[in-house]
Amino acid sequence: MDKLRAREDILNYALAYIKQKNKEFENSPFYIDDKIAKKAVLFISLLKHTDGELAGKPFQLLNFQIEFIIDIIATYSKEKNARRYSYALLFIPRKNGKTELIGAILLYFLFIDKEKGKKIYCAANETEQAKLVFNAASSMVSQEEELNKMCYQYKTYREIRKKNAKFEDFIKVLTATSETKDGLRPYVFIYDELHAAKNGDLYKVLEEGTASRVNSLCIVISTAGYNHFGEMKKQYDYCKQVKNGIINDPSTYAKIYEPDADDDWNDEKTWIKVNPALGYGVKLEKLREYYQKALANANDEVSFKTKHLNIWTSNATSFIKDDDFLKCSFKELDLKGDVYVGLDLSATTDLTALALICEVDKILHVDFKFYAPELSARERSKRDKVPYLEWAKLGFLTLTPGNSVDYDYLINDILALNKKLNIKMIGYDPWNSLEVAKKLSDENIECVQIRQGFASISEPLKEYQIRVLKQTLNHNNNPIFRWCNSNLVIDQDARENIKPDKKKSSERIDAISALVTAIATKNSIEKPKINVYEKRGIRFL
Repeated sequence: MDKLRAREDILNYALAYIKQKNKEFENSPFYIDDKIAKKAVLFISLLKHTDGELAGKPFQLLNFQIEFIIDIIATYSKEKNARRYSYALLFIPRKNGKTELIGAILLYFLFIDKEKGKKIYCAANETEQAKLVFNAASSMVSQEEELNKMCYQYKTYREIRKKNAKFEDFIKVLTATSETKDGLRPYVFIYDELHAAKNGDLYKVLEEGTASRVNSLCIVISTAGYNHFGEMKKQYDYCKQVKNGIINDPSTYAKIYEPDADDDWNDEKTWIKVNPALGYGVKLEKLREYYQKALANANDEVSFKTKHLNIWTSNATSFIKDDDFLKCSFKELDLKGDVYVGLDLSATTDLTALALICEVDKILHVDFKFYAPELSARERSKRDKVPYLEWAKLGFLTLTPGNSVDYDYLINDILALNKKLNIKMIGYDPWNSLEVAKKLSDENIECVQIRQGFASISEPLKEYQIRVLKQTLNHNNNPIFRWCNSNLVIDQDARENIKPDKKKSSERIDAISALVTAIATKNSIEKPKINVYEKRGIRFL
């Protein structure tokens, strides 16, 4: 294998890029180690593709891939004589060759890199996703006789292990459901499609495990997703701040392919801009085909933007798009008329929501108060990166002492609001709010039961959607309300009645439940039900 030469165009581009980067680094504490850079590019270029039209042919490294290889593998600190980057993000649309590229990079670390004890992990939320990079690496090894002789491949255990190694040198698959995660000390790990992770637990375990190793490297590869409050979005936002100079973190590297704010998603120039492997991986004809489907179907539009243009969107199954939601924040709140309140009480350990609505000049004004137990909020902020503590500092969330919600805070707030506003009625779910409703009734505030089934909730939920689309709702851009809206998934029965589906929704939707309860409460007064017995008399069976 060492007798072969990389294609001249690949090596020439690599040499030019090394020269360019070292010129940029002349007055900085960093440099490109040209020997390591050339060795990495040469090794990877001699591996073979594993998939599609190029399967079995030498790796056709594109310019952006060469840059990524050199940047994350060969950029060193002059002072520490160690690799500069401990974290690297490749944020790129689907079908742009990231799986094979990362598989090849992991093989470089396993076979060429001089570190001792190279424990390398392919991680993802699900096994099938984690296997993609591993399978690409395994196929590359199988196509090279010399590499095959140097390792054992355990397909059942999804492991590639070097032979005759003095230390543990391997590549393994690891998922969020794997039993053994504690005590890991990765040298390198990749996390594939982090946007799909339900939480950041596995990533944190791996990241913490790298702390004792000087040249350790975390590589995250992902497209955009729907969860604006998940681990991937948090890392993406951080990387954007680093790239924009807002945060100084020389150990973080990010290669991000996405449209600029003023780019038109309908323009093919935008497609070309964000898909650097266009023509090699994804084909322009295919993008045109997907685009036509996107024009005809809202769900396909969301999928096209997210998967092929790398645009963060609302869930494809979300009831109300985030773009439409944000258009409804256009006036100051006006709660001077008749106010109706909806309650959604948590099971004591998480978010509790109070929605206030008031219709003025055909615009439904919506305001909220949210409550959470302080200990639970701190735990969720740390574990799931839901910014409860930040919301509390900004005044959007009231933290109650201990690990369960103290409903007296909510009751006292309602009593105080009742002195300022004309609260006509409060709607509540009889399942868990009877005690609170009784205390409010004792204070001469009228309360009404609003059950959370299809019959009670369908019409007010549809009204919420219609008002958002027609922009006859003003929510004053409350971030917790926006979060709950982005999490909302609906359930539908055979008669096309709908209600929020708490089991399928990705996170909390308490604000929606409280709002819909408030709308149902308002409608119960404005649209009184007809007594069927007055219309037709009593029937005896």
